[in-house]
Amino acid sequence: MKKERPSAYEYRKRGTIMRILLAEDEFIERKAMRKFIEENFPAIEVVGEAENGRKAIELAAATSPDVIFMDIRMPGINGLEAIEKINAGNPVIKFILVSAYDSFDYAKEAMRFGIKDYILKPGKKEEIVKAILRVQKEIEAEKIRQLERIQTLELRQERLITELMHAPLQDSTIITLKALFPEIQSACFFVVKRAGKSAVEEGLEKEATYRFIARQVEDVVVVCLVASEVLHRTDVLQLAIRLQRKIGDSVYIGIGSPAILLEELPKSYVEAYEASVQLAADGKRRVGFLPAEKIQQIDDDVISRMEAIVEKGQQEEAIQMFQKYQRKLSPDNKEELYMRLKNGLVIRNIVPPSIAFSSMQTNQDWHTFLHLCCSKMKEFYQSKSIIEQAKKFIHAHFQEAITLENVAASVNLSANYFSNMFKQAFGMNFIEYLTMIRMQKAKGLIEENTYSLKEISFMVGYKDPNYFSRVFKKHYRESPKQFQQTILKK
Repeated sequence: MKKERPSAYEYRKRGTIMRILLAEDEFIERKAMRKFIEENFPAIEVVGEAENGRKAIELAAATSPDVIFMDIRMPGINGLEAIEKINAGNPVIKFILVSAYDSFDYAKEAMRFGIKDYILKPGKKEEIVKAILRVQKEIEAEKIRQLERIQTLELRQERLITELMHAPLQDSTIITLKALFPEIQSACFFVVKRAGKSAVEEGLEKEATYRFIARQVEDVVVVCLVASEVLHRTDVLQLAIRLQRKIGDSVYIGIGSPAILLEELPKSYVEAYEASVQLAADGKRRVGFLPAEKIQQIDDDVISRMEAIVEKGQQEEAIQMFQKYQRKLSPDNKEELYMRLKNGLVIRNIVPPSIAFSSMQTNQDWHTFLHLCCSKMKEFYQSKSIIEQAKKFIHAHFQEAITLENVAASVNLSANYFSNMFKQAFGMNFIEYLTMIRMQKAKGLIEENTYSLKEISFMVGYKDPNYFSRVFKKHYRESPKQFQQTILKK
């Protein structure tokens, strides 16, 4: 059974229709061409007919066709002149020349404007079909490439806005932002609750004079406004009010502070998000900034993040974050940060840097302080890791004749350095710890009542049962035999 071709209506629904304008001064030929196209190409729509060059120029501007069949010899403005004017206004339109004259000069002249084909009158149906199919294929390929470019740009912008939402900003993010918006002087965030991305974008296209990128994140639309001038709070507030009125009364728009330093954009996003949440919770206003006292909480968040970075011993990240936010931190904020970092060392029994807060006057002073704090934290965690490794080694080999040197070698440290580290970690020296492990194991084996005391002595690392007995008695205040008899009486 022969499959029916889709109708023009179905093609239009799919967005695959190709639009053609016919420019031909001979009425009969023009009508014949239109009928031929409409009967044989349901994916093509004839959007207009022009009987001369001037009319072709007017209709091209009014209808924006994909292709124009252009007769060369027409009264008044001829085909080549019309092509030149149309091309100047809309260079993407493609042309198929139609002429009764086989002239190479015409074709050569027309090549300047990207003429796709040259058909001699009376045009054979096969030639017309081939010409249309060639142009149609080229237009479809161009649309696919354009769609791919748009999709690639959208993905790039979505990735960018996601990165701009999170501090600290990476250098690569700022480079990408400046590459997409080379004119950028300042920027800020909107967070729009209870609205779709398309509605927000449509509203901004009509109301904003700034460029923007937007992304739907669950139930909110996150917008980053990018301006070629310094944004002021009144500017973005007025824009948000117009946008809210455009979208409707159901939406809430939180606004972040304009950022001249691009590194402050994540803070603008946090402010905008918090403002949108508060607006929706209060239900009194639809648009607004975060109150000043709430912004102070964001400063507290910066201090908490700095504290977390230092606790991990991440020196470079700590210094970079301080550089980005130090202008936003008040003297009180900096003193709080100083005290929290010192306390974080003290509670871990780490001696803090001997630098007084009053002496920290420059950024370099802070860099030195942060460097020392991170180094001490890193040493602390490294020592914990080393001690854990040593502990595992001791528990695996306690029944052998192991020494402090054996354990130190297992973690690649000198015996003296390891001995000091071990005592600091456990509050006892290596021999005391090894003895404790052996005695605990011996006690457990005696309670099992499976092995003789002599066997247990060898099993916990003592070759001399008498020495084992003396050590056990010193540890538990009774000999192994007395302890065994006590167990058996129960």
